[in-house]
Amino acid sequence: MKRYYYMDILTILATIAVVFLHTSEYAFSNQTGDSHWVIAVILQVTFIWAVPIFFMMSGAHLLDYRERYDTVTFFKKRMTKVFVPFIFWSFVWYILNPFIFHQPTDYHIGQFIDAVMHNSIQPIFWFFYFVIGFYISAPLLAKITNKADKTLALYLLVVNMVFVNILSYYYEVRLQTDNFFLHGIQIGAAGGVGFFVVGWYLKNTVLHKWQKNMLYVAALASVSIMIALTIYLSIKRGKFAREVYDIWGLFGFILSIGVFEFVKSHLATYQPSPKVQLALQKVASTSLGVYVIHEFFIYFAERKLHIADSSLKHMFILPIIVWLASTALVLIIHKIPLLNKIV
Repeated sequence: MKRYYYMDILTILATIAVVFLHTSEYAFSNQTGDSHWVIAVILQVTFIWAVPIFFMMSGAHLLDYRERYDTVTFFKKRMTKVFVPFIFWSFVWYILNPFIFHQPTDYHIGQFIDAVMHNSIQPIFWFFYFVIGFYISAPLLAKITNKADKTLALYLLVVNMVFVNILSYYYEVRLQTDNFFLHGIQIGAAGGVGFFVVGWYLKNTVLHKWQKNMLYVAALASVSIMIALTIYLSIKRGKFAREVYDIWGLFGFILSIGVFEFVKSHLATYQPSPKVQLALQKVASTSLGVYVIHEFFIYFAERKLHIADSSLKHMFILPIIVWLASTALVLIIHKIPLLNKIV
């Protein structure tokens, strides 16, 4: 199977972007107008493509899985790779959360199951629910995504864009109840479907130069609009307008596919030296591990080193240190038999 090194680079960049998102959460405070709050908002919007890139990579890698193995093998590989780490780290966070947040708790298996079902253990684990849902839907989506005829894939993307990226986003920004069409059109309008399918589409489609240029301009316009609108609405409402740079919104969607296409377009034929190939593969392989453990380092920095989340050190220096430390730890875990299955 051919390896696309631009995908390794995208994975590494998205992993770093995730850490930047979680070290700039000062944006969520209501300190609207404060210069550091503005910087945090800019960082949040600029790196909002992080998780969508992971979704797109999953679609790009897996929607043609039938070319390599059958569906039973697909489920074995995917569920082992993601479901096991999800349950393991959910349990670890479940055990440690009371100590981290100094809250008494009565450990109980029923409580743990309920917390897993409602994603109340570690909020950033929402990512797993969408990925596992994608794996369950992949055998169906793989029938829609056909390299020889992309009509159905494009139809699904149009439906998804209209009902999720445009209509739902409009109502969300207006703080209005969502439209009922979204609830009635479940398959094509499921939030994550668009990212998974567009990742496959971009991997298997060579865009014309004018299409790329239009996409890049639209992506730059999108990030600018999201920054300006987030700041404007937050100040106007007196509270943080998180809904503006929603990844399911039109601007977040365009920005994400712009980032994917930009890296693919410039590095699609990139063939690094054997040493660089190995390094890229190893670092890219740490992405899931970094995702599940990096918050431990952030909490340590905030609570033990007393690094304020409003400081520039927290927003610019800490994410690099956290990513390096998390990556190093995961690489060590990868060398330990049995434990390497959990990251």
